[in-house]
Amino acid sequence: MLSGTLTLDAVEIFLPERETTVEERAEAFGLSPAQTHLFRGIHGLDTLRYDPDLSLYDLVLPPARKILADVDPRSVKYVVYPHAVPHAGPSTVDPVQEMLTMLGLGHATAFALTQQNCAGTVSAIDVAGRLLQADGDPEARALVLTGEKIFTRDLQIIFNSCVIGEAAGACLLSWNGPGDPVRSFAVRTFGEYAAGVQMTAEEHRDAGADRPRVMGELIEEAVAAAGCTFDDIDIVIPTHPNRTFWGQIVQDLGWPPDKLYLENLARYSHCLTADLMVNYVTLREEGRLVPGRNYLFLATGIGSTFTAMVFTAAAQDTPGPAGSRVLADTTTGTEGR
Repeated sequence: MLSGTLTLDAVEIFLPERETTVEERAEAFGLSPAQTHLFRGIHGLDTLRYDPDLSLYDLVLPPARKILADVDPRSVKYVVYPHAVPHAGPSTVDPVQEMLTMLGLGHATAFALTQQNCAGTVSAIDVAGRLLQADGDPEARALVLTGEKIFTRDLQIIFNSCVIGEAAGACLLSWNGPGDPVRSFAVRTFGEYAAGVQMTAEEHRDAGADRPRVMGELIEEAVAAAGCTFDDIDIVIPTHPNRTFWGQIVQDLGWPPDKLYLENLARYSHCLTADLMVNYVTLREEGRLVPGRNYLFLATGIGSTFTAMVFTAAAQDTPGPAGSRVLADTTTGTEGR
């Protein structure tokens, strides 16, 4: 078993070029003007990326291919695909195995994680790290893939809470690599709310009432395990349920208004498991991931699962494949239309 630290060595994302507005999506689903106003005026949504002509593989594979262009694919021994929607493809197809073939990673061990919904990305990073540590090969790498196509109306607009957009991300992990050291991981799951979108109104109220306390405890655990305090966290990098959700958390926990990064929420809405990677890339491109400073991934999944992870930004001139670039949908064939 290896000693040292898991590192986040490379991040790439993919955003479909086709952009739509909350109003256009609301009209497509027959929402009332009041519901449309709720999404824009109260929840803070504006535009999102949505392209029905892209397949699952068109969406998910471009960022992974970009990462693999800079490393020896044979060093990638594990691939983890967290997705929030239980069925990422037809029942006769295993999307993860199809992705391995398309990426030339048939030698790798691969599997999906679904139980934690949108909070699963952080858990996938932790699981991949544990596999690398137990593997014992200091040259081994793991790849985490995110991004999914939403085929049903009930999952494209969730309650009166969020409108789902499309995006994908991939990150490369290694043990003691050149990238951002991962300092800690914490998780909370409440099985009594596992029904998720099928919960009763009373269960939703109960889950909402518990949420600030739970998230406060989760954050305290994560920062303590990282050897720091919440004051040492420069930016909280969240998933994107909506601005109302996070506004209540910020108010209840007494955070400074600039602690939580929500600028992408109006640009892309909620992209399920891809939110964290999209936010990470945006912050790095804006020069806001400062080497030596600490950041916190904070994710929530419907059904009351919460995950948190502290990492420290590495020096940006470190050798290796570390970096973050956005891929535009300007290619043809399997990577886009």
